[in-house]
Amino acid sequence: MVLSDLEILMELQSRRLVIDPSVEEDQISPSAIDLQLGNKFTELAVPDVGGVSTTIDLQGVTDVEEIAKVYGKDKTMADGGYYLLPPKGFVLAYTKEYIKLPEHLSARVEGRSSFARLGLSIHQTAPTVHATFRGQLRLEILNNGPFECKLSPGLRICQLILERLGSPASLELNSRFQGQTSN
Repeated sequence: MVLSDLEILMELQSRRLVIDPSVEEDQISPSAIDLQLGNKFTELAVPDVGGVSTTIDLQGVTDVEEIAKVYGKDKTMADGGYYLLPPKGFVLAYTKEYIKLPEHLSARVEGRSSFARLGLSIHQTAPTVHATFRGQLRLEILNNGPFECKLSPGLRICQLILERLGSPASLELNSRFQGQTSN
C-alpha cells in the first residue's frame, strides 16, 4: 500500500524513516516525496580508439561501479552551477538526500511528469528501493528529448513513493549499493 502524505509525515517524525537533509513540507505531495539532485555527476564515455567499438558482456559484469570507474568521468557542480545534458546524453547522478528505509517500508523512485514531457528519463528500469536500504540514490538520467537540459544541484528531480510491506522484512538488504554515497 502506498503511503499518504500524513503517513509519510508520521514515519519522518518517528525517525523510522530517515531523510537527510530533512525534507521541507512542500516536498511532500499527497503520495510521494520530491527528492533533489545532488552535485556529483558521472559521465560515461566510450574511449575513442579509431573506430573500434567497445562491447560490455553483461553476463560477465559483477560490479557495474567498476565499469563506471573505468569509463566514467566524475564532475562535481557547485551550488548555483549546472550540468548540461545534451539530447541523447546520459549521466549518473546522486540525489542530495541520504535515505534510510526501515524494515516495514520499501520505495520506488520515479521521474517527474513535467520533465518526462520534455524527454527526460530519471531512471531506466530500476525504480525499486528495498526495505532497509540506506544511502543516496544514484539516478540514471537520459535525455530523450530534443533540447539541452540544465541539471542543477537542488533541482527537484524525482519522487520517492513509499510502500508499506505486508510484514516487516526479516533480512537486511545485501546489495553492493547499500550505503552508497557521493563522497
